[in-house]
Amino acid sequence: MACLTGTKLVKPCAPLPYNVWAKQPAIKALVDKEYQLAHPTGRVDCNVLRDICSKLYNKMVPDVEKIYWRKQAIEEGKAAVTEWEQNLLRPPARDPESRQLLVIDVLSFKNTLLSSF
Repeated sequence: MACLTGTKLVKPCAPLPYNVWAKQPAIKALVDKEYQLAHPTGRVDCNVLRDICSKLYNKMVPDVEKIYWRKQAIEEGKAAVTEWEQNLLRPPARDPESRQLLVIDVLSFKNTLLSSF
């Protein structure tokens, strides 16, 4: 079903409040600056980035404002679940590009299945 509709099988969950808070442009710049100091080279380390966002959120955001960010995270989570459910209910796409992607997915699934024997 996921191949036919283009929808992920995993139900989305609500983001953490500090991740919603960190999406603001001014905060994002601050997080990026802190990340460059903590992890100057190489690929992005999600654990370091998460720790930085969490520390800055706990240090900079007052408790009263944290309630607002919790509500925002819950709303984003509900919106993501609603969109996911609507995508599951829509009919399969019939355009040639979607059909080609389905064929590729079926072939990769078949190869994975056959290689396990």
